[in-house]
Amino acid sequence: MLSVRCWMLCIFLLLPSMLYAQSSPITPVVIDYFYETGCPECGQVSAEVLPELKDQYEGFYILNRHDVGILTNTIMLIAYQKHFSITKNSSVSMFVDYNLSLGGIKTIKEKLLPAMDKLVAERLAPGWQAPQPIEWDQSQGIDKARERADTFTLPAVIFGGLIDGINPCAISTLVFFMSLLIISQIGRRGSLLMGISFCFASFATYTAIGFGLLRCLHMLEIFPSVRRGFEMGMAAMLFILAYFSFRDAVRFSRTHDPHKVSLQLPDRIKRIIRKLMRKGFKSHHLIISGLIVGCLVTLLETVCTGQVYLPTMTVILKEDGDLRIWSLLLLYNTMFIMPLVVVLVLTRYGLTTETMIKWSKKNVSFSKTILGIFFLLVAVYLLT
Repeated sequence: MLSVRCWMLCIFLLLPSMLYAQSSPITPVVIDYFYETGCPECGQVSAEVLPELKDQYEGFYILNRHDVGILTNTIMLIAYQKHFSITKNSSVSMFVDYNLSLGGIKTIKEKLLPAMDKLVAERLAPGWQAPQPIEWDQSQGIDKARERADTFTLPAVIFGGLIDGINPCAISTLVFFMSLLIISQIGRRGSLLMGISFCFASFATYTAIGFGLLRCLHMLEIFPSVRRGFEMGMAAMLFILAYFSFRDAVRFSRTHDPHKVSLQLPDRIKRIIRKLMRKGFKSHHLIISGLIVGCLVTLLETVCTGQVYLPTMTVILKEDGDLRIWSLLLLYNTMFIMPLVVVLVLTRYGLTTETMIKWSKKNVSFSKTILGIFFLLVAVYLLT
């Protein structure tokens, strides 16, 4: 039997550790918060939800903020979505204690604080065990992120560049260029030199324009709210362009009158382009002439072709990594000049101007419809 003095000594020695155990903080709730800079719902979370969370549970949680504009954060979000079998993207998401998924401002407002009540109470119960973080492989996540981006961006770039090259604005220039190749007295070799230099200048000029657009759009990244406002304005403009494209398709199918088409190069610019081309074919320096004419004509065409180019550059800028962005830019411009290259090759093998004119008239309504669909898809993508 221990004496009274021994019992008192034991209590005296154990009391500090007992008091420390009672006063030690509980394991904090882990909240992974995924947001995008400038998105309206994310702003609501910051203004309405997070202050209330701090007021009621400060010291009881850890908030990990993840901007999905950063690739590693996107990969982590994809890992969470895979873990919870989530197929729909929300503009703002929270994952609480690795076991609860909250997507969208409405769900976060309704369920976050009640979930905190429950999780904090569970931590005070005997035998509570800490939740385990989900496992995610960064290399696989990168492939998955790239795969998701490719489901829209890559097809949009290929499709956008191609329809930009065959839209009626560019086709009218192609037909005139082709007619000059056929009737000019510069011979087959001269026609080839003129055509190749013209194609190269068109590609280089359009690429330089795209580079400038990307640099200007990249500057908006510094001001997230301005960037988001620009995307919203771009989406609104694309809806308007889609309406006019569909209207042009219907009007032309009924009347076959090119003057009824509203989205086309102004007549004044058409006259300037044709004048430049005629002068180019009269020059004795065919390569230099082709480069100059190709550059100037491409610049003038941008008044019309920019309707497709600018929104596509906005989509490309959402990609991660300079190398990928510039690769997509080059791919777009390759697709843009592809119809020009095809016309040049077919002209050498006997394609006539009359055949080209018939083909272009036959496909005006189709190309306008495709343009309208493209405008709608990009508008919806920018809004999501």
